[in-house]
Formats: sequence, structure tokens, C-alpha cells
Amino acid sequence: MMTISVCMAAYNGAKYIEEQLKSLLDQSRRPDQVVLYDDGSEDGTVEIIRQFIGKNGLESGWRLWTGEKNLGYPACFYHAMDLCTEDIVFLADQDDIWDREKVEKMSRLFEEHRNLKAAVCKFGLIDAEGRRIRTVLAPTRNKNTGALRHVSVEAVLRKGEWPGMVMAYRREWYRSWARGSKVIPHDLLISVKAAEEDGFLQIDEVMAFHRRHDDNAGGEEHRAETLLNRERKLWEIRVYMDYLEAFAGERILETEAGRAQMAEKYRTMQDRYAALKSARIGRVLKSALKHRRHVRPATVVCDVLICRQKERKGGQSL
Repeated sequence: MMTISVCMAAYNGAKYIEEQLKSLLDQSRRPDQVVLYDDGSEDGTVEIIRQFIGKNGLESGWRLWTGEKNLGYPACFYHAMDLCTEDIVFLADQDDIWDREKVEKMSRLFEEHRNLKAAVCKFGLIDAEGRRIRTVLAPTRNKNTGALRHVSVEAVLRKGEWPGMVMAYRREWYRSWARGSKVIPHDLLISVKAAEEDGFLQIDEVMAFHRRHDDNAGGEEHRAETLLNRERKLWEIRVYMDYLEAFAGERILETEAGRAQMAEKYRTMQDRYAALKSARIGRVLKSALKHRRHVRPATVVCDVLICRQKERKGGQSL
């Protein structure tokens, strides 16, 4: 049987981290190793983790490292991943909650599929108090069929719906090519690389709950007023383009097909940025039609609403 590491990078997570640690402890298949790396917290996170490990007698398998300086996201996660030593590595965030069978079911996929490099499950949303969020703005659609599907590079770049907290990967595979990028988020890096090698599977089953609150490390948000903020959206596009440039600069992809998909996505983002910057609905629709294979309908609707909002504000100021 393969051995399991769980990897978590923490930073000022005192408010929610104990609940997540408990969901790891309560797994039907307990991990062989839990790596916890604190990135310079100042709110008592370190003490909460130490107390949890001691109270539950976990010293033999759970280990806390503390950084001397703040590395920031995503560098602290890459550092924590390098500390893992077991066959399969599960990525965990400090403020989410896992279904108790997540490790058992997902680790079984690696035993049944020899070419599998990385696997993801579906996830639901909870708010700061742990209540389920049901919204049309949810990043995934969950049917809970348990069906498996192969995920392509094109799908990863088009949808981007696989955060690290739903992901597990083969450690030796990762170590064979990874060079510790300090720019590309770890979950995007692993998703694209595994997909390029036709080794990325998604299971249609909700086995984790992502907590949405004002202090999410990844900066994501589910509120409409934030999604429709033009300056924020332009900033997000620029950041994503930086990631795509880093893929090329670090020569991560090895196939012509993978590099072509990355280049096309970059052109799509360039056109989208220019269209949104113009604040003209017609230009947004023209760009979306041109790059329709790489743009989700929800993205187009969002950009149109942003431009419409800009038009109204402009009209009011005349």
C-alpha cells in the first residue's frame, strides 16, 4: 500500500486551522505524515498547531516547521512540499474542511491507475461560520456521480477549477521535473504538467469544502461586487499572464501541443485584457468569439457586465 503525506502551509490561520486539523485527524485512512509549515504567523497559529499535535499524541507522524522569514504565497507551499517524504502528497489549506473518506478514496485512484500523476476531487463552499454556500457563482458544478474524467491542458487553462486543497500527486513524479517555481501557484503548475502527460484525473465527488472569507490567501472571492470590479479584474488578468510567461521562461512544458495551448491562452488573455481595458462591450464580444475555445461563457458575461457598469458610470458623469 502506498504511503501518504499531507502538506499544509499556514499563515495567520488561528481562526480556522484547528477545525481543518481535526478533519485530517478524522480521516478513515490516516496519513502517514502530516507536514505543517508556518510562514511567520503572528496570531497564535503555531501554538494552536503545537497544542493539537501534543493533545492528540501525533508527534511520531505530524511535524511542524516554522520559517525564519515570511516566504509568501506560493513559495511557502513549495518549501513545505519539499519536506514531504511519502509516496502520495495531498495538499491542504489551513481554513478548509475535508470529508473523512477523502484520503482513502483518492489514494485508491493512484493504486488503480499506474499512469496517474495527479488527481482532484470536486469541492463545495462554506462561509466563515462553516455554513454551506449555494450560489450561481460557484466555481464547480457537482453531480456526485463518482465518475472519472481525464483533464487536458486546454481544460486546465480554460476552467482553472482545481485549487490545491482538492489535489494529490505522486511525489517521485513531481520531484523528477520540479524546480521550485517561485511565481506559478503550485496547484496550477501540477495541474498543467500532469495534464500534459495525460496523467490528470478528476473524480466527480465532493470531498472537501472550501471556506470563503475575507482573508483567503489566494485572494479569491465569491461576492458579485468583487467579481465585477474592473480594476481588480484587470489586475487578475495581468497576474495570470505573468504565470503563463513563467511557464515559458522556466521551460516547464515539454510537448509542442502543450506549449501551443499555453501560447494560445496567452494571446487570449492579451486580447481579453485589451477588450476589458477599452470598456467596450462590442470589443469584449469580438474577443470572446475569436477565442471561444479558451473562454468560458461565465467569463464573457462577467466582462460584459463590467463594461456595462463602466458605461453607466460614464453616462452619469456627463
